Amino acid sequence: MEEEKKISKRRKLNMKLYPSYKMLANDVLFFNAIKVLFLTGVKGLSNANVVFMETIYAFFKLLLQIPMTVVVSKLGIRKSVILGNIFWILEVVLILFSKNYSMIIIAQLLSAIGWSCKSVAEEPLLNKSIPEGKLKGKIFSKIDSKGYSRHCYIGAITTVLSGFLYEVNPYIPVVLTIVFMIFALIISFNFTDIKDEKVKTVSESINDVKDGFVFIFKSPRLKSLLLMLGFMWGFICLFGTYGTTLLKDINVSAKYIGIILATLDIIQGISSTTAIKFNKKHNNNSLTYISLRMTIGIAIAGGVVVCGLYRIPQLAIIIFTYILRCYDKGIFQIIKKRYMGNFMTPEILPKIYSVHSIIASVFRLLVGGLGSYLLTIMTIEYAMVTLGILFSFIALLFSLYMKPRIGLKPEEYTKKDVVCVE
Repeated sequence: MEEEKKISKRRKLNMKLYPSYKMLANDVLFFNAIKVLFLTGVKGLSNANVVFMETIYAFFKLLLQIPMTVVVSKLGIRKSVILGNIFWILEVVLILFSKNYSMIIIAQLLSAIGWSCKSVAEEPLLNKSIPEGKLKGKIFSKIDSKGYSRHCYIGAITTVLSGFLYEVNPYIPVVLTIVFMIFALIISFNFTDIKDEKVKTVSESINDVKDGFVFIFKSPRLKSLLLMLGFMWGFICLFGTYGTTLLKDINVSAKYIGIILATLDIIQGISSTTAIKFNKKHNNNSLTYISLRMTIGIAIAGGVVVCGLYRIPQLAIIIFTYILRCYDKGIFQIIKKRYMGNFMTPEILPKIYSVHSIIASVFRLLVGGLGSYLLTIMTIEYAMVTLGILFSFIALLFSLYMKPRIGLKPEEYTKKDVVCVE
């Protein structure tokens, strides 16, 4: 009885802290808004170099995923979250003091280590903190979306500030980024492990990853889902960098870029709170609608620049496509976790997250490599049109493959798809 009270207390503490933690640690505050401007304007990188950084990051993350899964198994979930945030801070510190492109690449390695720890440990930390039951999936989505929406709202404030502060001194937003990361690290120290976990050997940890792959390859549902999610995450990451690059190249100032991105953060935060309602309305067509609106939108954004529209209608159309993209991104960030967690036990879920991270890194590597290459042979607006059309076609193919495998009733799935029906 006493042990149950301790476990209950730990669960409540983690669930209480998680939204505040996610608000600060979901993504990089301040720096993301001026990243392209800082790297090109202060550090002297080209647009292609900046996009190639994303590819290098994805490569490092892919390379490190299994080793870092072993580390997480050795350290435990709480310590892994802490370690991830430490490396996260080191990445930005190194970028701040970087003197050449090699140091930027090393920073991407540190980032990959940090995010590999975080991606394997953060969701399982929340998942294990929620008691088992029929409402577990809804509780998870509610807590997760609460933290994510808060992140978007505070992100809007920091994004506006970043644009103005960048014009005062470009180093100020980077320093503030590190300060906010330290706050996230402090919160992570206050998480607790729900139960004392058995420390696994290296071979056991590697076998866990292998088991995750075997389970996914045998499951038509998860196989199609993770392929679609990986592809979508690849182009979401690329389009984020492309979007800011386009604004910079059509001579939108840093402070106005900050205002635009802040507005998008607010929209993303609002949309994340409507994710469950959106998914209920569209069911297994949700990912299809989201992917096509994003890919078609990025083609239109580049297309209006190619066509040479007057500046005001040109900006209006570009911003409108960005609004749709960020609205859909907010929904995507919430429903993807619920899709992965459906019909899964807490024991198999970390394996699925780990494999998902590997698949997402592969797609991010491929998409980023293609995006970087296109910027060496054409301007940003033509690259956006090219990739928007190409990715729309690919999204349709993935949707057709996914349609008979996703969104079924629990009793319609095979045993290969279902571990534990909630």
